[in-house]
Amino acid sequence: MIYLVPDLLEEICLGLPLKSILKLKTVSKQWRSILESTSFAERRMKLQKKRKILAAGGNRTESKFEGDEEMEMVYLHCHDVTRPWLMTCDGLVCMPVPGCVNVLNPSTGKSLRFPSGPDPVTANRYVDGHRYGHWSEIFTAYWAMGFGRDKVNGIYKVVRMFFEPDHYCEILDVNIGEWRKSSPPPYLVDARRKSACVNGSIYWLDVLTFQILALDLHTEEFRDVPFHNLPSRPPSLAITDQLVNLDDRLAISTVLFRSWTLAIWTMDAQEERWSMTYSIRLSGRDLYRQPSSMNFRPVTVTKQGNLFFHDNENRLFKYYPKINPLRCISQDTWVISPFVENLVPFEHHNSVPITSG
Repeated sequence: MIYLVPDLLEEICLGLPLKSILKLKTVSKQWRSILESTSFAERRMKLQKKRKILAAGGNRTESKFEGDEEMEMVYLHCHDVTRPWLMTCDGLVCMPVPGCVNVLNPSTGKSLRFPSGPDPVTANRYVDGHRYGHWSEIFTAYWAMGFGRDKVNGIYKVVRMFFEPDHYCEILDVNIGEWRKSSPPPYLVDARRKSACVNGSIYWLDVLTFQILALDLHTEEFRDVPFHNLPSRPPSLAITDQLVNLDDRLAISTVLFRSWTLAIWTMDAQEERWSMTYSIRLSGRDLYRQPSSMNFRPVTVTKQGNLFFHDNENRLFKYYPKINPLRCISQDTWVISPFVENLVPFEHHNSVPITSG
């Protein structure tokens, strides 16, 4: 067997397609160790960022999106993949279901299943949320949940919070596979709404109290996120507003229905100051006069600076800021999140293969 210096092997493999890397891992223990190392996985993720979108769809396979050369689509096939409570981070998918939490790695075809224990007694405070459509279906057992990566040690964690009758928080370290109690959240956040993980913290939005709650995944301490540096007032939070990770920045998307405009605010991570990054007129026959329950989620920004976003009617849009047109490129794509190939291995006795949908 030809011997390659580890650094040279890593440099060569960084540019190879995923299937080739998975095959090379079987060459020797040394090659497997290098290609499964944290340093290699992180370097390759940086090269792959903003190139793909993870979506759910029938019998489709990974390919360039029809009619668009800037973006590739990766289609995930597993049960309940179109549920609105899916959470993602670094190309991993976290799927909470009654009795357990599944963490999937579409890149390697591996998954983990963690028992979540008996659910607490549920309440009916979110029942009215169903009238807003499928975007607001409730997380299992009324948990407010989050999924993300500790930026200090690279560990992926699942967070769940419950508020009735008492406030408490539990955290699952994916490497260990056990839930443990943590400090309780200082106030209630909405169990209907997805969280966002940015730069090692998970963020939850509560439009009723006009607050954003953050949890640092390394220190496991909560903090409030203020609204600073705005020209007049904070974003006008509404029930349809979305909190997302957009290009490694925390972002809020809100629809200004009077002007039928999509406004996207982003936060500077260092100073926690907000600014409006996009103001998009939702014009055109496909978008004009939609009901007030519509919501739009930013997905990713291409290397050319164009923005992809989708709505809760499975439509995918592309916005060109430099020339200001808006184009609907698909009317039947269940977008999950931006996607990056992740080669971090799952080392846990409960690992099982992903099942087909």
